[in-house]
Amino acid sequence: MTPTNVSRKTTQNVTWDQLKSAIRKTDRDSLLMQAAAVTARFAKGEDLEEWKPLGVTPWTVADVARTALAFGRPNVHRTDMATLFRLCNMNALLIDEEGAPKQSGDSRRSVESPESREASRNRLARILARVFFEQFPGQRSVLAEVARSILLFGAAVEFPDDFYPKVMKPGWFEHLTGGLTFENYIESVFLFSVMAQQQHGQVSIDVLDSPAFLELADVFSLEAARRVYTEHLVTTVEAFKQVNREWQDPLPSAAKKFAFNPLTDKPFIEGVAPTSLAPWVQAIIAKALPPSIYFLPPSELRKSFADELGPVFQHYTGRQLGQIVGPRHVLQEVRYKSGKDSIDSCDWILDLPDVLVLIECKARQPIESVRTGGADWLRSIEGSIGKGISQLNRSNAHIELISALLPQLDISKPRVGIVITLEPFYLNQNWLIRERLKQADFPIGVISIGELEALVLLNSKELGQALLSAATAADDNVMLLNPALDQTNGRENPLLVQTWESIGLFARMEKSGASFGLGPEARSDEP
Repeated sequence: MTPTNVSRKTTQNVTWDQLKSAIRKTDRDSLLMQAAAVTARFAKGEDLEEWKPLGVTPWTVADVARTALAFGRPNVHRTDMATLFRLCNMNALLIDEEGAPKQSGDSRRSVESPESREASRNRLARILARVFFEQFPGQRSVLAEVARSILLFGAAVEFPDDFYPKVMKPGWFEHLTGGLTFENYIESVFLFSVMAQQQHGQVSIDVLDSPAFLELADVFSLEAARRVYTEHLVTTVEAFKQVNREWQDPLPSAAKKFAFNPLTDKPFIEGVAPTSLAPWVQAIIAKALPPSIYFLPPSELRKSFADELGPVFQHYTGRQLGQIVGPRHVLQEVRYKSGKDSIDSCDWILDLPDVLVLIECKARQPIESVRTGGADWLRSIEGSIGKGISQLNRSNAHIELISALLPQLDISKPRVGIVITLEPFYLNQNWLIRERLKQADFPIGVISIGELEALVLLNSKELGQALLSAATAADDNVMLLNPALDQTNGRENPLLVQTWESIGLFARMEKSGASFGLGPEARSDEP
């Protein structure tokens, strides 16, 4: 239901300071309760298309909630849903103040210099990066993302044969969390996510003491759930404010809404409602997804963890390639000689009936400056995707040297390259970023592992033809794979489905959630 006293979205621009001022005039606690109720409906997948023209989306609600927590205060006048919608409308209309054109007393048309044009393009690329990183993460499949977490970090992980980790050793997760197993952690996050969705974003830890939850004891540790909740999911308003200042204060006003939202790390807030409240319900399940796990180790171990995740991710990519049905060869990297140099080839070579696919894997995460469009926003892209393109260029140039060690390769076939990233960088959508990368010497596409998990559902003939079509359509060797991905609509990745179904709690709750007090309720639009 849409509040009847909310006008359609306006066209008047709003500054960040104006939005903050408007939020400070509302009652913080009831505004956060409204945000929790709205995002719970989004999290359940309800069709709320009529809200979008009003600027009401998961990301605008999340930022309004963040701003209310950071700067709001209790007020005697209760906030209604119409007020939340109005604030979301303002959030959607925030202008990019950074680098905005200055007014000049000279009204004559000026000629833009090449340097000015380049600066404008660079600024536009940064703005697009901000928008994509704000909006797209919430549009991904929970099943696929959670299953991938288990396949990369949990009991379903596979390590390369020559892998000798210092951090990701057996029991690494239990060591970091004081005894929690990875599966207990994932199950607990899932449980609280479902509870929040069904209860307007409000959850009481005391529910774990109810007789109904004893039914879960044979498949799930309720004590683990308590620990995950208290140690990883809940925080206070004051603690939230402190963390938010660390992320937002250094940024100009234009970038503040794109800064890391601490609700991503601790989605439940104590002290603003009768029970703990999740103002951004989608952030709960995000705690079980690979980006959150990536940042779980303490800072002093994070580089080693990231370095070790590289070969694990590379091996996982090979597991996905192995699912392709039909004639194909999946060949691992080889070390070859070029003159006096000993060089590693690209990570994988996929030999399809009609095409050779050279593949490079990059597990590095997008850094904060990419998400906020900071001045050094290209550094992360050049250090991961740009490096991947250079490595594919080299393997393509040295294909004869590589094939000497892999005689089954038919190097007379057309060749394409793919850089596969653990997390999306949204380069297909942001062509201005793609322009600034290393020039590809042959058709190369950039996709995330989530997109590869879809592509492998094409059989070898379908995939080969789709890649050749993309290569033919490539402009300046930039290969876009959106049409190939469209062919996979309606297909499910069996490895992901099998992994999801292996978690007993997931299947148990999906089958009989109502018996745990999580079934459909008499729902109103008011929390």
